[in-house]
Amino acid sequence: MTQLLDALGELLKEVSEREILPRWKHLADGDITSKASATDPDDLVTVADRAAESFLTVRLPALLPGSLVIGEEAVSQNPSQLDALHADRPVWLVDPVDGTKNFAAGEESFGVMVALVERGEILISGIYLPVEGDLYLAERGSGATWNGRGLVARAPGPSELSGTLYTRLMPPAVLASLNTRPERLTLAPSPQCAALEYTRLARGERDFALYYRLFPWDHAPGVLILREAGGVARHPNGGEYAPRDDRPLLLAAADEPRWEAVRRALVGPARPPET
Repeated sequence: MTQLLDALGELLKEVSEREILPRWKHLADGDITSKASATDPDDLVTVADRAAESFLTVRLPALLPGSLVIGEEAVSQNPSQLDALHADRPVWLVDPVDGTKNFAAGEESFGVMVALVERGEILISGIYLPVEGDLYLAERGSGATWNGRGLVARAPGPSELSGTLYTRLMPPAVLASLNTRPERLTLAPSPQCAALEYTRLARGERDFALYYRLFPWDHAPGVLILREAGGVARHPNGGEYAPRDDRPLLLAAADEPRWEAVRRALVGPARPPET
C-alpha cells in the first residue's frame, strides 16, 4: 500500500503540472461554464477540471488494476455513476480541481483531491495544493504526511476555538436546528475549498468546520488525512463519517476535545448515534 500511496502522490503532482497550473490565470471566457443546480446555483466548471479528471480517470486504474473511478464532473453528467460506491471493487474518488470558483477567479485556494475507497472504507488519500507545492498523503492506520513528514495536528491556542460553518446551502429547517452564533466559537471566513480546509484542520491551524453537502469526493480524501493526523470527522449525533453517507451534516475538528466542545456549542447535549 505504501508504494501505491507514493505513486498517488506523484500522480497528483503530475496532473497539476500538466493540466491545472498551465491554465491557472490563463482561462478564456469560454473556458469557464456554469453547471448550476438546485443545490448550488453558482456552481462552475472549467476546462482544467475536465482535463484533470480525464487524465486521472485514465491513470488511476493503472495504479490498481480492477479499480474504478468516480469523478465529480462525470457524476454531474451521469449521477448513476455514484452507484459504483456500493460495488465490491475498489473505487477512486476524484475532485480534479477543488475550489473551482477560486481557480476561475485566479485565486490561490484550490487543490486536487483523490481517495481510494473499498466497501465503504477509505484506504488511502491524497491532497495536493499546486500553488504552495504542498502534498498531503494518508494511509488508513498508518498515519498522515505533509511533504513527506509526519503530520499531527498542533494543540489549540489559548483563544476561543476558530473555524467555519458552511451554512450557505443549508435548508432553513437544518439551519434552524443549529446555534449559528455560539459564544465560545470564533467563526472564520470560508476558503471555499475543502482541500485547504481539511489540511488546515489536520495541521491544527483551524479548530473545526461544519459541512452540509457531503459529496464523497469533497470529504473522503480530507477525512482520512484528518483522522490519521489525530482529528475527528463525525456527524453531530456521533456517527462516524463514511463515503456512502447520505446524512447531511458533518463536523470535522482537529482533535476529540475540540470536536466535543464545538458539537455542544452548535447542537447541545449528545444524542445516541444512529445505527
